[in-house]
Amino acid sequence: MKCARCLCDTADIVAHAPDGSNAWTVAYCRRCNFSWRSSEEEEVINPEKRDKAFQLADVDLGDLLIPVPIPPLVNK
Repeated sequence: MKCARCLCDTADIVAHAPDGSNAWTVAYCRRCNFSWRSSEEEEVINPEKRDKAFQLADVDLGDLLIPVPIPPLVNK
């Protein structure tokens, strides 16, 4: 399945609506770690309507900045 964010074929359905209604599914991308519900707004799950600033198509994930590390817990 194609990821809504990186557009690679690395996403899978990982959950279904628990009541059996098939009202929604949750997909998860193994490449970019994006997850989304099938019931989300088009601006979230449709790459053509998604803000390009949030797309990761043709991006080498290894080149992205490392998040700010979480400082160690201070015992008081």
